[in-house]
Amino acid sequence: MSWQVEWMPQGIVSLQRIPWQDGERIDAAVQRFAATAEGDAYRLPGDDTTTVRLAVGSYRVRATFDPWDGTMRVWWVYSV
Repeated sequence: MSWQVEWMPQGIVSLQRIPWQDGERIDAAVQRFAATAEGDAYRLPGDDTTTVRLAVGSYRVRATFDPWDGTMRVWWVYSV
């Protein structure tokens, strides 16, 4: 299944605060994961089954999946 990506306001702000080259790489990884489920993703223990953390280099992307409308919502991008 392919997911439609929706960047939430917090996700947009956090993406804009990092260097644009890294932001471009992160967006490409998010789009690829939504289309093919390929990527370094991890479902966090204790969270529901729709929340994932996607690793992109030294950054992490927190996203949720809404199976009812087929949307992957990106909430945060942060550096580790």
